[in-house]
Amino acid sequence: MDWLGVAVLLVVAVGAACQVASGLGFALVCSPLLVLVLGHGPGVRVVLVMSIVLNLVVLARSWRHVRLGDALRLLVPAALFVVPTALLAQSVRTPLLSLLAGSVVVVATALVIARRELRWLDGTRGAVAAGAASGVFNAIAAASGPPVAIFAAQRRWEPRVMSATLQAFSLPLNLVTLAVLVLVGDGAGGGGGGSAASATAVAAGAVAPAGLPLAPLAWAVAGLLAGAAAGVALGHRVPAPVVRAVALGVALLGGATLVTTGLTGLL
Repeated sequence: MDWLGVAVLLVVAVGAACQVASGLGFALVCSPLLVLVLGHGPGVRVVLVMSIVLNLVVLARSWRHVRLGDALRLLVPAALFVVPTALLAQSVRTPLLSLLAGSVVVVATALVIARRELRWLDGTRGAVAAGAASGVFNAIAAASGPPVAIFAAQRRWEPRVMSATLQAFSLPLNLVTLAVLVLVGDGAGGGGGGSAASATAVAAGAVAPAGLPLAPLAWAVAGLLAGAAAGVALGHRVPAPVVRAVALGVALLGGATLVTTGLTGLL
């Protein structure tokens, strides 16, 4: 039996179920294993593509609960920070950025869990700070969830409002991040012209890069479908305190993962 494939299926299924049920968790749960199996660049892109699919699944069920104003206030600073972060990551050691980002998330999440009021998250400045941090984290590690999870938990949004609004925020951010990573990573070395054919080739390479191992990708797709179905079945049965706990747990897990990744890369 392909035990690695089974592991990929289970991890992706758990991440997808968590994402559909609570609005958070897919990238943080799945990124480490998929990056290990597929390689960093392809792994991050596959996670982003699957995240986009899940964003659409959740929005199709909950779009009426989207707080569009809050989603836009988070999205604008997030999108603005994706490009400079991706460019900065080309010259600064990524592990150092991951360590710094993860440390901030862990400390902020701990303060929320301890019920300490984070006044810097109040009002428009809070949305700007959370959105900007989310854009930075997405460009570094495809981990946009922790800052906005803290933001939503601090404001005590209803579970369905939190889930819907964060999908409306994450969907365009994931699209922007995917495009930027393709252009900065793959486009930097491709000195050809800007023909439609070359643009199509770049886009195709983002979804299925040359040499991508197909077996684990197939397991991942199967896990995505199974997890999404489970999340749909369980979504309306999860009480508000559980959703808030999941959001904070995802934030803490994401921060710890970034810290561990950063330390491992520096040592």
